[in-house]
Amino acid sequence: MSARRFAPRPALAAALVLAAAALFSQRDLLTGASTPAYRDLATTQRPSRALASALGGAKLNPAASFGQAFRGNPNLVLAYPFPVAPRWMGVQLLLHLALGLLGMFLFLRTEIRSEEAALLGALAWGFSGFAVSSAAFLNAATTLAWAPWLLFAVARARAADGVKGAARAGLVAVFATYLLVLGGEPALAALALLLAFAWSLRGPSPERLRGAGALLGGGLVAAVLASPWLVEVWKASLFASRRVHGFTWSEFSAVGFHPLRLLETPFPQIFGDPSRVVSGAFWGFAATQGNPPYHASLGFGVVPFALALVFVLSARRGEARFWVATAGVALAASFTPWLPGARSVYEALPFLHVLRYPVKALLPFTMSVAVLAAYGADRLLVQGAVPRFRRRASQALLALAVLFAMAAIAARLSPRTVFSILLTLWDPAWASPPDVVLAPVLARLPAEAALTGAGLAVLGLLVARGAEDARGGALLLTSAAVSLLAYTPAAIPRVPASVYSEPSPLVARAAALGGRVFERAGKDFDAVRRGAQGRVETGGILDFALAQARQGWALSGAPHGLKYAWDPDPDGSYTILNRYAADVLRQRPWAKRLKWLRAAGVTAVIAGDVPPETPGLSPVFIEASAGVPVTLWRLENALPGVRRAGRVVVADTVNATVDAFEDAGFDPATDVVVHAKDPGLASKERDPSGAARVTEDGADRLVVETSGERPGILRVDRSFTPRATAAVDGRPATVYAADLNLIGIPVPAGASRVVVDLAP
Repeated sequence: MSARRFAPRPALAAALVLAAAALFSQRDLLTGASTPAYRDLATTQRPSRALASALGGAKLNPAASFGQAFRGNPNLVLAYPFPVAPRWMGVQLLLHLALGLLGMFLFLRTEIRSEEAALLGALAWGFSGFAVSSAAFLNAATTLAWAPWLLFAVARARAADGVKGAARAGLVAVFATYLLVLGGEPALAALALLLAFAWSLRGPSPERLRGAGALLGGGLVAAVLASPWLVEVWKASLFASRRVHGFTWSEFSAVGFHPLRLLETPFPQIFGDPSRVVSGAFWGFAATQGNPPYHASLGFGVVPFALALVFVLSARRGEARFWVATAGVALAASFTPWLPGARSVYEALPFLHVLRYPVKALLPFTMSVAVLAAYGADRLLVQGAVPRFRRRASQALLALAVLFAMAAIAARLSPRTVFSILLTLWDPAWASPPDVVLAPVLARLPAEAALTGAGLAVLGLLVARGAEDARGGALLLTSAAVSLLAYTPAAIPRVPASVYSEPSPLVARAAALGGRVFERAGKDFDAVRRGAQGRVETGGILDFALAQARQGWALSGAPHGLKYAWDPDPDGSYTILNRYAADVLRQRPWAKRLKWLRAAGVTAVIAGDVPPETPGLSPVFIEASAGVPVTLWRLENALPGVRRAGRVVVADTVNATVDAFEDAGFDPATDVVVHAKDPGLASKERDPSGAARVTEDGADRLVVETSGERPGILRVDRSFTPRATAAVDGRPATVYAADLNLIGIPVPAGASRVVVDLAP
């Protein structure tokens, strides 16, 4: 349906007012005074962005667990064409929330006659809990911004009546697809492309051909434009954990959309404030599979959600049957962890093991809610269709409003009754007193219930009287915006940008020790289930961020010179052998860990659980100003990361490698275990004369001068991948996995010059 032209003043005025209010509420992000600090954005994406200028065009990040994929890791969004300094990360996120909202508005204007209705749908998408909470992930926020633009491109192509119109639609498709792919969230990008393709196949054959043609043609051109980066992603993933091993069912299903989270629409913070991780204010583990929430909020806004439901129940729902079906399929997919037989299907189909987190299926569901809300506003409130149904719907909405009003009064007068209801989801084994944790929730519930009741009452009245005039449209938009904005402040946790600007004393001392650092700081701030730990000042995200920055949690210290050993794999992008080695270390007591650490060139340990008087570790500095106290330890008799080994043990399995390394007769200073099938590599003779000196130490290339009386193995403290190549005195040499996850290169007796290209 083509859009009709009419005066845009009411919707434009409402949009300007809402934009001004939203910008004012986020002024600390806009000025760079604050920076978002939740989940991936703080732990990996911010430090990676800070390293980008120093590493230039490097394909690997040498600070991440012996060197891991950098440019080829989509999660880091380094190929995206709008890079910003870390301090301005908040501006980047707000810009993309606005771009997503604008794209949805433009798409809806191709389907919806009323400008106010289209704006309502755009608000329902752009301010949804799913979209706003995705700001915790730079890759998700950038990807979601362009999903509506794909739909807009398809819609414009379907409606095009000439070559120029089709060409313009194709350019939009190229632009949107290119940025969608570079956004760095493959699963969300695939969902957006699949949704747009399904949308293009609706209607008469000529429209289908134009829509699908624009999408496929635009996608092909975008793929060509992005091909250099896509090739690097392919190469970087060849030996990645998620591609070689895949995710287990428990990893895949760790984040779904539990039906209980539907309660967040009328009661935005019923499960507590997830940003207050230190004080334990979040208690809704029954709704998050026992994990801290992946998305801080998953509310849909009471007014848009209710309006979408009313439209689905009306006789006009056939006009949007595609979106009704999409919403049903997507919601079921997000429930995957609780669907009977889902685990058996997942485990039986290995190609699914590259996927995780069914909650991502909320992308098409949330978009469907936004579109259905816009249809409801246009068909029922503006056009005034099905008057008899509207009267019944109005009565039902007003009745619900009364119930929520009564609930607000009851929650105020009898909070213990509400407390008893909430207590049914409380685990008696949890350490914190339920009265303390639930008190803030009980204090908010009356206001949240009242706000929900007010939104439903306004919607009920509008359904009865219509909203075709400027006053009705303004009232509709205002009520929808209020119901959506009720939870957005908590959905983007932030801290002062100065937290990350300078290295803490512990980080500075660790960097001064040289070598690599093995960081195992206490991060389990689960005050609800295990009780409060460490020092808590605000109880909010600031305590968590301060602990991260001051204690050098991976990878926060990388911009300040720390190079990590066996830091936790954030997203399955680290090498599979790194995962195996990290599992080995996790299972070993500290006394056995030290042999692995010394062999890997580790000089410093950051931990809070090292037993006192552990031989081989000397305390340097204690950081106890935030979070669980940790100590910086110096590893005594540390070995250089690059060295020459004369005694070579050959092993053909991971278990055999571990057994050989942990054998009492194995000395990492002179010995090495290589994974090989050729027993001829083995050597029992140690070479005291073996020496190695690094003359060029880059992110992707090392040059080493080495000498020794006997042939040996040059052992390099970089992650082994089949991609790595080496040349000894200009001649190609075989690269082996050494000491399980690092690099070993055979060298002849005498002096040699070895060039190691880690990511050719």
